[in-house]
Amino acid sequence: MFDEIIAAYDAAWNEADAAARVRQLERSFNEDAELVDPTGHYRGRAAVADRIEGFSDRFPGARVTITSGVDAHHGFARYSWHITGYDGSTLLEGIDVVEQSSQHDRLQRVIMFFGALPPAQD
Repeated sequence: MFDEIIAAYDAAWNEADAAARVRQLERSFNEDAELVDPTGHYRGRAAVADRIEGFSDRFPGARVTITSGVDAHHGFARYSWHITGYDGSTLLEGIDVVEQSSQHDRLQRVIMFFGALPPAQD
């Protein structure tokens, strides 16, 4: 079930049609869910839809692809992803840490990290 929810959320990032994007978010996000990324904090499904629309406006033709399996336990999961430009070049990579809603049918929170992990400090 968790994999299906995450796949619908990922599909929302790649959906050009606003109405279809909202339908993917309805399948994957609670109405009051939140997305936290390095650019800001977006609370509620409508705010997340606006954030995703802004992404597609800034990077026309870009695609988000999940690049790992989903590692899940106790209602939390993590996975890696990358964004490719229309020409196939990698624009950004990162990881998401997500929390399922208490009903386990949608996401309640997505914490997004951009880039590779920093090296360990001595």
